[in-house]
Amino acid sequence: MARLVEGFVAELKNRIDIYEVVSPYVQLKKSGSSWVGLSPFSQEKTPSFYVHPDKGFFKCFSSGEGGDSISFIQKIENLEFPEALELLSQRFNIPLQYDESVTSISKPTHSRSIKSELHDLHKFATEWFIKCFHDHSDEAIKTRKYWTEERKFSLEIAKEFQIGYAPTDRFALSKYLIAKDFSESLLLKSGLFHLGKNEKLAGCLFSGRLMIPIHDKLGRICAFTGRKLEQTPEWGDRKSPKYVNSPETPIFEKGNLLFNLHLANKKISEDSEFLLVEGQLDAIRCWSMGFHTTIAPQGTAFKNSQANLLFRSRPKGVVCLLDGDDAGKKAALSYISIFLNEGLDAKFAELPMGSDPDQILMSGGSVALQQIIDNAVPMLEYAVTQKLPQGSSSSPKQKEMISQWFFDSLANVESSISREGYLQQLSRLIAMPVDVLKSDFTRFVKNRRPKYRPNEQTVKKPDKKDSDRLTIVEEDLLSLILHDDRLASPLAHTLDMSWVDLRPVAGKILAKILSETNAEGSSLSRSQIEELLEGDDERDLYHRLVLQEFDHTEPGVLIRLANQCLSVLFNRHLKSEEDKIFAKIQSSEIGSSEISGLRKKLREIRSHRQSPPQLQTSPRPETTPISNASNQESQDFQS
Repeated sequence: MARLVEGFVAELKNRIDIYEVVSPYVQLKKSGSSWVGLSPFSQEKTPSFYVHPDKGFFKCFSSGEGGDSISFIQKIENLEFPEALELLSQRFNIPLQYDESVTSISKPTHSRSIKSELHDLHKFATEWFIKCFHDHSDEAIKTRKYWTEERKFSLEIAKEFQIGYAPTDRFALSKYLIAKDFSESLLLKSGLFHLGKNEKLAGCLFSGRLMIPIHDKLGRICAFTGRKLEQTPEWGDRKSPKYVNSPETPIFEKGNLLFNLHLANKKISEDSEFLLVEGQLDAIRCWSMGFHTTIAPQGTAFKNSQANLLFRSRPKGVVCLLDGDDAGKKAALSYISIFLNEGLDAKFAELPMGSDPDQILMSGGSVALQQIIDNAVPMLEYAVTQKLPQGSSSSPKQKEMISQWFFDSLANVESSISREGYLQQLSRLIAMPVDVLKSDFTRFVKNRRPKYRPNEQTVKKPDKKDSDRLTIVEEDLLSLILHDDRLASPLAHTLDMSWVDLRPVAGKILAKILSETNAEGSSLSRSQIEELLEGDDERDLYHRLVLQEFDHTEPGVLIRLANQCLSVLFNRHLKSEEDKIFAKIQSSEIGSSEISGLRKKLREIRSHRQSPPQLQTSPRPETTPISNASNQESQDFQS
């Protein structure tokens, strides 16, 4: 398997500005030499997310997350390390550099991911569908006629949304993709084809349909919706459905996507609202008529994960355009708890019965739809009007019922300020003193605790010894090396690698650094250390330790702490050797002469304990961090 050429990961990070990586996700403001914004990982009102371009790191104090540009993309996009590399290389036009001639089991291997290959396949499929949409066949002419005359869309909008056509020949697409060197196994993983007998590739899922590409929020095509046309083949005795959608694949999860979010995100701001509609063609129509923040779910009920995607864009709120029938009203009420959980303000606007945004815009233009949007009511007011037909004059029991319904969602809101504000809104809407609502809400939350959950008073507090042990000695020593690389070389020559516990992540990283330092004959740079890291657990720990505040202005403090760690490792090793000897002595299978030899070893071990190995340093204080320490300075440490 091919891996990236040595040093490429460090080169990639050096060539991109972490500000440019983070800013599409977080609205940042200058703060000294850093940038600050609201956390993209948690709900907060006060900014605690910092980006340090000079260091190439970010730190989120509300969630505890931290790292470099690659780890940020991993966390925010939920990607594996190779996928994050691919995304950054594409976004900043820095081609990945693979070394096909080298294979290694000692260093991390970054091969091309299945997700990247599937994105490429969908890109080629889209280009082919577009070509079929614009060619001179009878099928293509009928499709364009449907688009421009029946649906009243322009060809410019078709180009903007990459609208295509899937011919009735169900095997044409597979032939095209195989000719482009895509394997049959990848075609099967794409979800675009049926599975035939013996799990072999069969015809395309889409036949004789208008093709609407679905993009993820980064603009990559990950799936399709096929709209039925006049020439669409029927499904035997059953009528073919109006819409056929791609199944879920490694790059397509319906609940984690919103149609048109990749374009709407470019237009959204703290002063504008998302417009949530039900259908994809409704969203396209709204966009074409100037409503550029329109998005739509992927044919499923609106989910928390989709609301979180909107929350990350920091909009003013969301306006939901829903059908005025009972199903639309029921859906609206289910959305309220989702919006509350994700910290989004929302409004609801009912459409006239039997109409949709597409019809409203075609008959009355943008003015007609804007009037409906302007008449949208806040979500809490909407819920009260739906559940309390008589409004504030409803009976006390009715008011209690809606309060209890609302409390169930409000209990999941983390912000005390938001909870207070919503309770005051409810107080006004149902004409009930806010203190009464607060009292009932407190009682509701208390009674909501599951019966099986013990009270806090009965929970046994952890033993002080366990709670104090927040780190292990390998982690402490690793942190020292990462804050001053001059320690690495003398440690590598003094520390016996058998003393290091390789089970914890810190022990693995420490062993790699010291072994590589011995091999190189000098301390490693930060980029060289990063090349040694394997897996997200190692990278997360590395970034956490590098970002730790560390006061090493006191002369000699680093060498003193390093010697303490060295002493702990040494004594732990001696204790292990002692335990082995005691186990042998207690065994009945050894003779008296062997016991005498073992006791002699015990005495030697105990004498060694009195003089643990120590690092020596010159009088010059060590105040230079790893990012600035030079090879010359490393000579100031002598073992």
